[in-house]
Amino acid sequence: MNRHVYSTITYSRNKGVLRKEDYVFMRECLEKHLENMQLSNDDLAREIDTLKVLFIKLDHTINRL
Repeated sequence: MNRHVYSTITYSRNKGVLRKEDYVFMRECLEKHLENMQLSNDDLAREIDTLKVLFIKLDHTINRL
């Protein structure tokens, strides 16, 4: 019989939670990506529009935090 008991001592559920700073960082990274997409010679209109919608969603989430 195994007498050793293994358990997590300092587990925090907050480790996986995105904070406002995380969302702001993601938005900044996406802004740089959007700039690169707009400067590209490729036709990325659909992707650019999708990314702009994502900005609206991120802004809404950031403002609620």
